[in-house]
Amino acid sequence: MNNSVQHRKKDPIKRQEELLKAARIIAGREGIGSLSLNAVAREAGVSKGGLLHHFPSKQELIHALFIQLLEIMDERINIIMVNDSNCYGRFSRAYLHYIGELKESDESFQLALLSLAMPTEPVLRKCWRDWVLGHLEKGDEFDNSYLGALVRYAADGLWLSALTEGQTLSKQECDAIVSRLTQISFEKID
Repeated sequence: MNNSVQHRKKDPIKRQEELLKAARIIAGREGIGSLSLNAVAREAGVSKGGLLHHFPSKQELIHALFIQLLEIMDERINIIMVNDSNCYGRFSRAYLHYIGELKESDESFQLALLSLAMPTEPVLRKCWRDWVLGHLEKGDEFDNSYLGALVRYAADGLWLSALTEGQTLSKQECDAIVSRLTQISFEKID
């Protein structure tokens, strides 16, 4: 036996990252409907069995992808919050600005695409709800008020509109909406 042949140690975490990256690429390029186990395995350059070793079902793959993309979103929202000197309404404002600045090239835009699967995927709805509720628990009076909900729901509307209708608003119109909602996020609750 030739001792000069070295075997690479398997790195399951790295492999999972590669598989999730392949899934993000497919979802971003072809949409969620094209996210099949065969397509992900092909994109990642692994066998379907290798994919199934890490993600035994399409639902588990989608769930892991959703969690990963939520973490990316959370990281970016937290950066926006840290850079906001006004604590009042900070989460709602950060959420608004995060959504208002999404670009199709962002990994987080893929979360938007994946979010379209939420109505039919109870696990994804629960993940999203838990994420929002976790932020609201740490939020303030504004974040937990009807005005905070208005700001976040309007941001969701911008997000959904861009996903389903394409670019129907000019950049100036979108910026004006974000600007007005930002002003609302500083209003004191009566």
